[in-house]
Amino acid sequence: MGRALEFLVMNFDRDHQKAVRLIRAELSAGTPLNEILRLLDFPSMICLQVFFAEKHGHLSETLLYAGEQWKKTEEVKGKVRKLLQYPMFLLFLLFVLLFLLNSFLMPRFEELYAALGFVPSGITLLLIVFLRGAPPALLLAALTFLLAAVSAFFYYDRQSPPRKILLLTKLPILSSYFPLVFTRLFAKEAASLLQSGFAINEVLHILQQQTVHPMLAHVAKEIETRLLIGRSFAEAVKEMPCFVSRFSLILQHGEANGRIGEEMLIFSQFCEVLIEKHIKKWTSILQPLIFSFIGMVIISIYLSVMLPMFQMVGSV
Repeated sequence: MGRALEFLVMNFDRDHQKAVRLIRAELSAGTPLNEILRLLDFPSMICLQVFFAEKHGHLSETLLYAGEQWKKTEEVKGKVRKLLQYPMFLLFLLFVLLFLLNSFLMPRFEELYAALGFVPSGITLLLIVFLRGAPPALLLAALTFLLAAVSAFFYYDRQSPPRKILLLTKLPILSSYFPLVFTRLFAKEAASLLQSGFAINEVLHILQQQTVHPMLAHVAKEIETRLLIGRSFAEAVKEMPCFVSRFSLILQHGEANGRIGEEMLIFSQFCEVLIEKHIKKWTSILQPLIFSFIGMVIISIYLSVMLPMFQMVGSV
């Protein structure tokens, strides 16, 4: 294991010798692999998967799966960045155009209006007001959005696991995405442990031991509490809002035929397909919305410049 990690680290763009010394020292001290990966700044989800792999013994398969998932995640991030780069650049150019029009062109038009005694009215007046107010409005909206996003992040980060689950299951868009992600994670890791011979109570105990994902530990504790008062595994899961509704039916069917581990694993793969569909759906909607907004603003700019000209020509 130590030699394998050293070989991988040597292919990364970082201080190789420092990382190799860290790996050797931690392995010599008996540090688990998941903690070493956390020290090397690997994504928390990979560290979590490795933690469970060290329990159920399927380490090589888990590392391959985690690597594939990491690659998919980076590919999605790259696609989203590419998807937003051009629209964001157009928005920036649009803002610059509005600023230049307000600074240089509109004052000349106003002087011309005053010289000819023309007073804009109706839709022409509305468009001119829009042209005047658009730059500060866009800047204010961007700053407000940035401030709201930062505030929401820090507010969310301070919340307890039950509160985080409540927020993620109540917010629009996230409420349809989060249960899929959480169900996939829980189903896959619990299925791997069950198929390795652990009982359900032992699986829940292992889920509570990890510290990478506090929400997962909290949910495991809640399910264990419900099991102690006589609920079945499927009934306990059904009462938790962080799972998709069909998951309890899968568990009920798996408990009945004694193949709960296999069916949970299959359902986690099904959730993964649904997650990919959700991502493709929202990325396909986002870019057209941005382009539509840009197009509407450009048409408004054109009309705010040309309509007064047409009205002045008509009034001569």
